[in-house]
Amino acid sequence: MDSDTYQILINFYGRLELKWIKKIFGKNESSPAEVVSTELGFEELPSWLDARFLKLSSEIETEASGIFRDIEASLADIRECNARLAEAQAMGDFDVRAVKRAKSNRENMMKQVGILLDKIRVPGAADVRTLSDFQGKAMQSLDSCLENMSRSFRYTRVVFPPESKEVTDSLARLGQVLKALQGVLEGHKKELEATEAAFANIKEIKDLSSSVESEEKGIELKRKKIQALESEIVGVGQALEEFRKGETWQSYQNLQKEVAAAEGLVKKAESGLTSLVLPLSNNLSRLKKLHETGRYTLKPEVKQQVEICLVDPTAADPAFFRELQKILEDNALDLKSPKKEKALAQAKAAESGLELRKKEYLEAVQVLEEKKKELSRLDTGKLAELEHKEAELQDRARLLKEEIENSEKKLTVLKEELEFRKEELVKNVAVIDSSVKLRLTH
Repeated sequence: MDSDTYQILINFYGRLELKWIKKIFGKNESSPAEVVSTELGFEELPSWLDARFLKLSSEIETEASGIFRDIEASLADIRECNARLAEAQAMGDFDVRAVKRAKSNRENMMKQVGILLDKIRVPGAADVRTLSDFQGKAMQSLDSCLENMSRSFRYTRVVFPPESKEVTDSLARLGQVLKALQGVLEGHKKELEATEAAFANIKEIKDLSSSVESEEKGIELKRKKIQALESEIVGVGQALEEFRKGETWQSYQNLQKEVAAAEGLVKKAESGLTSLVLPLSNNLSRLKKLHETGRYTLKPEVKQQVEICLVDPTAADPAFFRELQKILEDNALDLKSPKKEKALAQAKAAESGLELRKKEYLEAVQVLEEKKKELSRLDTGKLAELEHKEAELQDRARLLKEEIENSEKKLTVLKEELEFRKEELVKNVAVIDSSVKLRLTH
C-alpha cells in the first residue's frame, strides 16, 4: 500500500480506527523506534559538539526565559515589601525600648535587602555559562542576605509583624524561583559537563598526539644520527688500523721498546752507583748532626758533599770519599774499632768504584735521553687525532642512545595518557548521545 492510500484510510475511518488499520497492514504504533547509530570521525567531532551545545543551550534558554520573568517579578515584589516595611508604623502598646530596637534592626533588614537587590541583576544574555554563573551568585547573595538579617528579623517582627513577614516571604519566593533555575541547569548538568569535558578531551588528544608524533620523529632522527656516527666510527677504526700497520707506527713501537730497555739500564746503573753510597748513610747523617750541633766541624765543601750523598747519591763526587776516610780516622768522632773499620772499608770501596759506576750511570742516562728525543721526533699526531676522534664519536653515539632510551620511556607514558584521554572522550560522547560511535584515528 502506498503512503497516499494509507493517509486516506486514516482520514476516512478516523483516529479511533487507526490502531486496527495499522494492525491489518502490519504497522504497530507501540513498537519502539529503531535506534540508528551515527558514526563520527575525530575531525568531525568539534562541529558536532558545537551543534549539540547550541541545541542544548537553546533548550535551557527557552526553559529559563519564563523563570527570568518570575525572578524579575520576585525582585519587584521584594522591593515593594521592603518599601512597606520602611513606612510601617508601630501599632499597639509596645515598650519604648522595644520600638527603638525594632526600628534600628529594621534599618539593617532594609539595608541587607537593598544590598541583595543591587547584587542580583538579571542578565541580558541567557547562554548556559551566564545562567550558571548568575544562578550561583544570586543564591550566594540571597543566603548572605538571610544570614545577615536573621537576628534583626527577630526584633523587627515583634513591632512590625506583617511587614517583616512580607519581606521574608518575598525572599523565600525568590529562593524558590532561583532553585527552579538551578533545577533547569541540573537537569542538563550531565550533558553540559560531558560536552565541556569532551572539548577538553579533544584538545588534550590533539596535544598528546602532537607530542607523540614529535617524540617519535625525534627518536627516528637520533637513530639516523647513531647510524651515521657508527659508520664514521668504522671509518676511523679502519684508518687507525691502517696507521698501526704503517712504518711510522712500527718505528714508534720499536722505539718505545728501546726506551723501556734504556730505562731499565738507567735503573740498574743507578742501583749499582747508589749501592756504594747508601751503606755510609748512617755515618754521614751522624757527621751532619755533629756539625749542626757544633761538636764537630766540617769544611764547607765537605758539608756540601755530605748533603749531596744523603739527598742524591748519583751526584756524589768520587774524590769526596778520600776526604771522608780522613774524617772517619779522626779520634774526635769516637768511632769504635769494628764500626770504624767497616766505615773505612765502605768509603774505600766508594772511592775506588764510584767513578766507573757513575760513568756507566751517566752513559745510560744519555742513551735514554737520546731515545726519548728520537721517539718525540716521530710524527704520531695522526694517531692521537684518530684515537681522540674515535673516542669522541663513541661518546656522542652513547649519549644519543641514552637519549633514545629516555625518549622511549616518555613516549610510553604519552601513549598511555593518550589512550586514557580517548577512553574518556568516548565515555563523554556516550553521555551526550549514546547512539554516536567514534572513529578515533589519532
